[in-house]
This record gives sequence, C-alpha cells and structure tokens, in this order.
Amino acid sequence: MRLSIRLFLLLFSLNVFAQCDKDKTVHVGIGATWPPYVMYQQDRAFGLEVDISRKVFQKAGYCVEFVRLPTTDRAIKELSIGLVDALPSSSFNQEREKIAAFSAPYRRERMRLFTHLPIEPIDNLEALFEQRMSFVINPGAFYGDEFDGHFQKPENKPLFAFVKSIKQRMSMVHLKRVEFLVEDEMAGLYYFSTYQGGNILLHPYVINDNPIHFMLNRERFTEQDIDKINGAIEKLEKDIGLIIERYSTSSSTLSLSQIK
Repeated sequence: MRLSIRLFLLLFSLNVFAQCDKDKTVHVGIGATWPPYVMYQQDRAFGLEVDISRKVFQKAGYCVEFVRLPTTDRAIKELSIGLVDALPSSSFNQEREKIAAFSAPYRRERMRLFTHLPIEPIDNLEALFEQRMSFVINPGAFYGDEFDGHFQKPENKPLFAFVKSIKQRMSMVHLKRVEFLVEDEMAGLYYFSTYQGGNILLHPYVINDNPIHFMLNRERFTEQDIDKINGAIEKLEKDIGLIIERYSTSSSTLSLSQIK
C-alpha cells in the first residue's frame, strides 16, 4: 500500500529539479485548486502559496517538488507518515503540533463568512448556531478556536456540509443550499471578483485572524534545518509581501505571462 501511494505521489509531482540531490529535495504538498493560493495550468502549479514556498525553500538551500493532494485531511495524513515533507498555508493548533513542527509565520489569514442572507451584525458565532444556521466548509481546515468550539458539539454536526472545491462551496451559497460559507478572506474575495451574478455577500464578522506557517515533518527536518527555513522567511519578508500584494490586487485568473 505504501509503495502504491508513493507511486501515486510521484506521478503527480510537479516542477521536478532533476539535478538536485535527494537529501536536498523537499516535497511540498499542495491541494486542489484554491485561487489565489493554488491554481493549475494543465499539470503546472502556480499561485501565492506556490510562489512563496518555492522562494523560501530555495533560499534555505533546497530544491522543491510540489505534490498535488486532494484535500487538507489527506495532506496532513501524508505529512504525518512522511510521504510529503512540508505543507504551506497552515494554521497552528495543538492537535497539529502533535503531528508536525511549525515554521515561523510568513503571512496572516482572516476567516470570514459569505452568505446570501441580508447582513445582520453579530458579536459572536453563538447567535448563528442558536438560529440553527447551516455552513459549508473545507474538510480538514481549521477556522479558529471559536468556530471549532461550536463545530465540536455533537448537536451541531447536522449543520455542516464538507466540500473540497471553493467553486462548489460558493455555488452552495448561491443556490441557497446553506446559509453560510466559511472561507479565507482573500480566497473568497478573489473568487467573488470573477463570479458572474448571484447574491453572495461578505459578512463583517471576522471568525479568525491568525498567522500562517509551514508544517514540517520532524523526521525530515532537524532543528538546524528549521532554523535555516525560519531564517529564509525572515530574509524574504519584503519579497513575500510583494507576492501577497500581487495576488491580492488581482481581480481575475492570472494570465500565463504571470506564471513563473
């Protein structure tokens, strides 16, 4: 089984650097299409997280191979058993810390609510759960302690739908199959900027605002290796900021001329 999984991953590995020694190659797991973070042109990956990952690991002295994985849950599983070495775009929580080491943060993320309902300001999520509102979320994603507290309650389980594609998640809100989509702010606005028609609104309540890290396999990276990666993040602060700015100001899918 492990051999078949390894072969599967190799078949979908992207951007292979043939001249790199095995011990200097990092396999970075990336997920399904999630603009502007991860996008695909045929078999070529591009996007904000792809650009940042490549810069950071190359600055730390590694070659990079990107491995396409279907879901966040699957990616974390592959990291835990060593079939990928690193995962970008990772929020910290105690459960994940049991599985992997975390790099220094390299950007922030804000989790927001997208809805077809008229906007009514709220002070916390309790009001929505008391009204038995329904939510569509990305399987395996972490949306902060407040949301997770409600998510863990058995009586709330029927309120959640799990969908791995942001396009399908947006569609469920547009078609009024759920009341709310919980989504990364930049991803939601990026998709929304290309959406034709519909009545989806961004709710003002911020569910979570937190730093983003690389999750790193502890068997693959020593403390010295992690220090090098953290040093690369620090040295690339300005470059990372420019990458984020470029994707933040994009209003449609990037042209091929922007794929590096």
